[in-house]
Amino acid sequence: MNNQMKTTNGKAQIKSKFQQLFCIGAICSGIVSAGVVAADGQQAYGKLSKQLDIMNNIFVSSLQAQQDKSLKNTKIDSLYLAGQGVVFTVKSSSRSSWSSNGFSFSFSEGGIPVAPVAPVGGESSFVFFDNSDEVAEQVESAFEMQREFSREFREQQRELAYELRDLERGSRDLAYQLRNVSEDEKNELAKEQKAMTKQKAELEKARVLLANKSKEMQKQQQINKEKQLAERKGHYQKLTTSLVETLCTYGNSLKALPKGEHVSIVLKSAGDRVANSYQDKIIVLTKGNISACALDKISAEKLLASTKNYQF
Repeated sequence: MNNQMKTTNGKAQIKSKFQQLFCIGAICSGIVSAGVVAADGQQAYGKLSKQLDIMNNIFVSSLQAQQDKSLKNTKIDSLYLAGQGVVFTVKSSSRSSWSSNGFSFSFSEGGIPVAPVAPVGGESSFVFFDNSDEVAEQVESAFEMQREFSREFREQQRELAYELRDLERGSRDLAYQLRNVSEDEKNELAKEQKAMTKQKAELEKARVLLANKSKEMQKQQQINKEKQLAERKGHYQKLTTSLVETLCTYGNSLKALPKGEHVSIVLKSAGDRVANSYQDKIIVLTKGNISACALDKISAEKLLASTKNYQF
């Protein structure tokens, strides 16, 4: 009986030790497997990072090759969000009056007009900047021009108003004097009054011309504003089309991007103006549609139409 109990206890101890060893082995195996998965994931990120660098260069080269100068000075950065996809952030140097720090001077009816901003650069109306200091300098220069012109215009209005008030006062004084002087003196005062009336008419005419000039400049400013908005809209439409066409042609180079994820393009300051800045425009494409376009299953136009667009 004792021998049988010893044998049973021995078997139990061996079984217990085997289970412990099995558990330790499983844990170690899990750790090794997790390490392998993590290493594989990191390796995939490294591949994708290289592919993104290549895609960035392709985007820039494609824009540089186009005839439209406004597209050439474009900076593109990229990153990957695990489980979501690739994000390309696009900053396009555009006309200074389009930027969030741009200048667009306006005035109300009867207000002070502004000086027209002369084109910079001669042949082209586009101004490109390599850093924010140049932008700040250009904007400050434009504001200074506007302030100087406004000061001059206000000075003209004040001088005209002073002269008209002086003439009104002088005219009243002459009318009073005419009631209390001799006939000879009346003739002299009448001549003086006639000259003052003529001068007053000339000043009134000048005031009307100044008011008309203000209205004309308001109208011209509105025309310029609408033209700038049209140019801005056209610029970002061309930029969007070019980027999507490039993705259609070369998008399959993003082989390390997992299936089912997306490619998003963030166009900085390409949206509508809100308060003192422009919203970003975000374009989202699926990898499946990009691959289909690269294989000529759908056109670049259909790829563009398949995008999800919003502003933020």
